[in-house]
Amino acid sequence: MCGRDKTYYAFEPVVLKGIDGLNDRDATHLMYAYGVRNLGNPELHKAFEKKLDQIASKLDYPSLFNAFYYLMFRDSGNKALF
Repeated sequence: MCGRDKTYYAFEPVVLKGIDGLNDRDATHLMYAYGVRNLGNPELHKAFEKKLDQIASKLDYPSLFNAFYYLMFRDSGNKALF
C-alpha cells in the first residue's frame, strides 16, 4: 500500500467536500482505499455509504468489487447495500 495514514487523515476534508462530484469509479476507489486501511472518521464512512446507496445500482464490475470489499472491510451491517 502506498501513502501513510496521516496522508489519508489529511485528505479526508477534501474527500468529504468533493464526494458528490466524484464519478462512481473514483468514489469506490476511495472507499476501498480507506476501508482496506481501516482509516477514516465516522462522518467520512457515513458519506461513503450515502454515496454508495446512490450509485450501487449502476456500478460496473471493478467499482462493484471496490464497493463490496469496502463493505466487508468495514463489517457493514447495511443489508440493503449488500
